[in-house]
Amino acid sequence: MTKRTGNSLLKTTNTAPTALMVTVGFTPEQAARVIRVRRVLPLVEDRKAPCVDARKLWEKVGKPYGRFNAWADSCIKPLTKRLNPFTGISVKVTPVKVGRPRTDYTLSRDLAANLAMMANTVEGDDVRAYFLDMEDLASRLTAHLAIRVSAVVAIDSKVTHMFTQKAGDKVKAGELTKAQVRSAALEKEKLLKSFVCQVVTGQPTDYWRETFGRGVRDVLDTDDIQIYSQCYETACSLVKGGFPTRAAMLPVLTPSYGGRVNAVKYLPQR
Repeated sequence: MTKRTGNSLLKTTNTAPTALMVTVGFTPEQAARVIRVRRVLPLVEDRKAPCVDARKLWEKVGKPYGRFNAWADSCIKPLTKRLNPFTGISVKVTPVKVGRPRTDYTLSRDLAANLAMMANTVEGDDVRAYFLDMEDLASRLTAHLAIRVSAVVAIDSKVTHMFTQKAGDKVKAGELTKAQVRSAALEKEKLLKSFVCQVVTGQPTDYWRETFGRGVRDVLDTDDIQIYSQCYETACSLVKGGFPTRAAMLPVLTPSYGGRVNAVKYLPQR
């Protein structure tokens, strides 16, 4: 049986897709801005090391001064002439057949961010908003993914183990073959998840995938995935404790979790 690690759920500010950003509360416009700007200004571990192509940055912030060389002469070149060398800039000069040699700069992320935010352009405004968004996104992802990885995936592992043991008991009783253990366990796990989804949201799992193109656990926000995980863990405990059917579990789960998640709130606003 493959061990659940939650790696498929681990997303960072640099890799979070639009759907996940919307799930944690970003507007589609905010998500689009993050994706647009982070291609040039991703978060990096060493913010002082040169890593950003200045020409690409200049294009991203709306081509201030009209020409790259004019912008670089005014905003970057003075930094390279300081008495104390500015370690956040790498300079490469390439001779050309005619005219001024081509000078390229690679900037540290911190310096690139400062220059981008100084640009008096619409695109510069985008960058300023982007840095605020990224700080907010980091905080929201920490909360959201902690629940999904530490809670939901941990319960998945317990459920799989439980149903594998039960299938193993049926092998001993002659009701299943060893080759059928994995498929039998996964089918029981699938049914339990579908049941939990129905209890918590009032909708089957197929509704979520058909409506949103993603599974219910990829759609729910941080508060609702917490409710889902609590119901899921309780249902797991009930099965382990001897509740044999969904009909037997329903009156136990409904008072605490029945309809706690409103599926309508996830529909696009008209």
